[in-house]
Amino acid sequence: MKKGYWSEQWYKYRRKKTILGIIFDLLFTVLLIAMIFPASRKVVSSTIIRYSMFAPRESKEVSYLSERDYQWEVEDLDGNLLDFDSLKGKVVFLNFWATWCPPCLAEMPSIQRLYDGFKDDMVFVIVSQESRGILQEFMEKKEYSFPVYILRSRQPNVFASRSIPASFLISPEGQIMMKKQGAARWDGKRVKELIRTML
Repeated sequence: MKKGYWSEQWYKYRRKKTILGIIFDLLFTVLLIAMIFPASRKVVSSTIIRYSMFAPRESKEVSYLSERDYQWEVEDLDGNLLDFDSLKGKVVFLNFWATWCPPCLAEMPSIQRLYDGFKDDMVFVIVSQESRGILQEFMEKKEYSFPVYILRSRQPNVFASRSIPASFLISPEGQIMMKKQGAARWDGKRVKELIRTML
């Protein structure tokens, strides 16, 4: 193959494309290469998801937790048990997630910002089924300060989900005000306004 072949192909390509088109092609190529390598796959996919997330909507169906729905426990990273029953009468943000889940990672910064704004007014219960060591390492690496818990008993069916992340915003009266499967932007205006009306 002659040396001039590639320069001729590049010339033909440039004549067909705009500068913006070339930039998009380069970005697509870089993303494609990054997705081939397992180490960068999680980072790339969570970044893409992060920039395509929307704020969750208020639940249309009126659903209240029963006494039974409060009967379960989680454990914090220091080994202290939290009985969900003790959260009655409080605004609760409940989230099920995992460190290996790109959509979970995508929404974490917005959860941290929501926590920064409301940590003194409501309860955050961020639940995983992973080991304490994995969760501690993740939290230290990412410098997140919201409380993370390990599931210690089966969660009630009302919180069951086929996928993660799964999030619930619960009123002091036990009403599920928001229910979202999949990544969402939790620090948006709609969420904050709803929380303020419940406080």
